[in-house]
Amino acid sequence: MSVDAAQQWTLSQGDLTVTVSPRGGSILQAVWRGTPILLPAGGPEGAAACFPMVPFGNRIAGNRFSFGGESFLLQPNTDELLVLHGDGWLDTWHLADRTGNAIELDLVRRQSSRSPYAFQAHQKVHLEEDGLSLSLRVKNLGGAALPFGIGFHPFFRRTPGMTLQTGVRDMWREGEGHLPDGRQDIPTDLDFSTPQAIPSRWINNAFGGFAGKASLFWPDIDLALDLNCDPVFDVMMIYVPQARTDFVCLEPMSHLPNGHNLPDLGGFSVLKQGEELAGTIRMTVRQMPRNGEKNDG
Repeated sequence: MSVDAAQQWTLSQGDLTVTVSPRGGSILQAVWRGTPILLPAGGPEGAAACFPMVPFGNRIAGNRFSFGGESFLLQPNTDELLVLHGDGWLDTWHLADRTGNAIELDLVRRQSSRSPYAFQAHQKVHLEEDGLSLSLRVKNLGGAALPFGIGFHPFFRRTPGMTLQTGVRDMWREGEGHLPDGRQDIPTDLDFSTPQAIPSRWINNAFGGFAGKASLFWPDIDLALDLNCDPVFDVMMIYVPQARTDFVCLEPMSHLPNGHNLPDLGGFSVLKQGEELAGTIRMTVRQMPRNGEKNDG
């Protein structure tokens, strides 16, 4: 079903309202009881509050990788030197199905001189009574096996009192071209094993061994959000820019940035023609008890 890229769809369920765009298959906003949870801060026009990353996330060194005895070259897809986040976040998706609290979108990409990837992607945005689930599936339509990955890039609201809690195993340094250049010990100010504030400095690091769970706490607006991800998402990217202080990106991914060029493919899944990779993330919003109040929920 063809749609105009300017079209939008609004879904509501319980206390949550979400607006979805075919451009990039992106969420433009997510509002809980009138309070924004996801902010429009990314995407090609800065209008996306969350977008899918397919058939890979982040960057590839030199826009090149070798696999199966062949070398592959990709062309930049933004004004950056390195190809970024695959194709899904820049393309127009097509409406596959819509119900009162869910929408499903499809995208088909044919192989071209700009990328060796040919694939079909399917995304489902599903609102529940207290949260949002995002499901992403990719199928290799090409004739050759290639490394495939998936991920999501949400822009979570950031407030002065916000804290983060999540479990990871290791951290990768950010090197030239925003590419990871090796593991390092997790510094104290990025150890979120217990809730702590996110430091107000540039952060753009991959964390391996992500346990699939993270929680954001906004005591200044009495809200919390629990992020639960399928096991396929075992890498978490944390991105905090210096130019803006109103959002933080927690990006569940199935692979490390530049995994194409790592000896073990950095978690990428090798898909033969017709094979699929899929995963779901869930965001559950809850009211935080104010000081002196009990939370019976």
